[in-house]
Amino acid sequence: MSSSHSNGPDGTDSGEPLSNQAVLSHLVHRLLQQEGGSIPLERVTLRVSDFADIGEQEAADLIDEGSDAGIYTLDRGSSGSGLIVGATPQGPEPDVITESFGPASSEGTADFRVISVVTDSINDALHEADITDFTQLADAEIDEITGLTGTLTESRAEALLEEAATHIPVGTSLARAAAQRYTRRVDDQGRGVARVVDLAVADEPVGEPLYRSKDWSADDLRGMYVSDVGRNASEPVPTGLHILDDPDHPDVPKAATHPDAGDDALPVDEQGEVIAPAVPIEPRLQLPIDELLAKKLSRGLVPVRIVGPRGSGKNYLLKYLCYRTNRGYVSIDCDAATHTEDLFGPLTPNENGIIVPRNGAVKQGLLNGSVVVLNEFPVMRAGAAMALHRLLNEGKLLIKAHGEIVEPHPSARIVITMNPPTREYRDSEPMNSATRGRFRAFEQPYIQDIEEEVDTLDRQVNTSKQVIDRAALRKIVQFAHQTRQNESWPTLSTRNLTILCEHIEDGASPKAAVKNELWAVTEPNQYPEDCYETLNDYL
Repeated sequence: MSSSHSNGPDGTDSGEPLSNQAVLSHLVHRLLQQEGGSIPLERVTLRVSDFADIGEQEAADLIDEGSDAGIYTLDRGSSGSGLIVGATPQGPEPDVITESFGPASSEGTADFRVISVVTDSINDALHEADITDFTQLADAEIDEITGLTGTLTESRAEALLEEAATHIPVGTSLARAAAQRYTRRVDDQGRGVARVVDLAVADEPVGEPLYRSKDWSADDLRGMYVSDVGRNASEPVPTGLHILDDPDHPDVPKAATHPDAGDDALPVDEQGEVIAPAVPIEPRLQLPIDELLAKKLSRGLVPVRIVGPRGSGKNYLLKYLCYRTNRGYVSIDCDAATHTEDLFGPLTPNENGIIVPRNGAVKQGLLNGSVVVLNEFPVMRAGAAMALHRLLNEGKLLIKAHGEIVEPHPSARIVITMNPPTREYRDSEPMNSATRGRFRAFEQPYIQDIEEEVDTLDRQVNTSKQVIDRAALRKIVQFAHQTRQNESWPTLSTRNLTILCEHIEDGASPKAAVKNELWAVTEPNQYPEDCYETLNDYL
């Protein structure tokens, strides 16, 4: 094999030969990025001959020399085999490495021929039009580039601009998104501000049921949530849960495109529609969980308990239902220090020094008619949970400290969520039996259907540009399903998969992103390396 050369400033071969150590260091660097961590020394010594005229023994000697010089960081695996865990590339990257692994980064690259519809003549015409990078190209209007060459038609220009957006450097995309978020939180002087909502005075009730304000019959399908996701997509099922008429109420979850959307806004697809959750089937009742939940909520103040593993989408489903029905969503995270006054409000002096009750999140949510969601309910103090018993039994809230019996707004609902009390969730204590029996309980498992989970993630992570192709995403989901079936492995939830796709968008390889997320969720006495061999079967 001929000697390797370095890439010049314009990405072309500079003609300058590189040392074997330089070629090897760049190869190891790329393999580490691709694998997401350590790589066996033997794999490197075997593969280097594909890139340079270097034999196995010479490669091993170069690694030993490089280790002494600080180029490589070596370690020993659990079996005693040699591992390379770090590498510092020497000099510019050889063109043979770049050709094999692809450009290290597209930032600053102005070769538009990586776009499928761009020919040499179109590439030259774009440069002549002073379009020099992918950001400029993606920001161009269709009519600006249509006709730059005889083959650049309007439809071709549209496809070109759409694909160009996928090549915008991630730093540019993140900076623009950050600027948009900041703009939503500025005051009249254009300065960023914090916002504080006083729960006691946030007393705006939710809207009226749509059937009432529109003078429709109560069973008019236009005025209720119809389950049309997951298994019910082909045959939608009416649920009886009425839609309210005030989508702009402060407590109603907002789509990401709404002017008042916050950081917790619901993501939207390319058409601006909120992305529906992946809806599992309740394992015992054998009905879609959104249908079951909506039907229970339609019955009035019927307490509902949703049990499911972390990241299975419990809260997203509730937010989605509230969004679809314009209901307020008030979420409270419980812990061992949660007291009754944290839920209902303390007694505090007013401006005249008189002790008066102050409304807490649960009390105010019930007064406003929102859906009150208590997360990790079992970990709160038993006394706080017992204080809800009359509400759960009779639909009335007795607050002894306030000297009040509260009859909630007719649209008010209460839902609790919890993780299953298994080894993986050691902090999830079993619920008091006196409280547990008052709830209608459902299990929300992870999505069982791989294609359904792939569809949901594809819409969520590839909306503005393609972060990961569908084939690779399917392999990741298939591996995640394997982790959910093996209690000794770290478990990758749907939420974890969205996070690892974020790492991929930042520039990590798919395998590296998966390994990072496995490490992030590893429990004591679990070892992510135990599932690496299986991961290699997928990626």
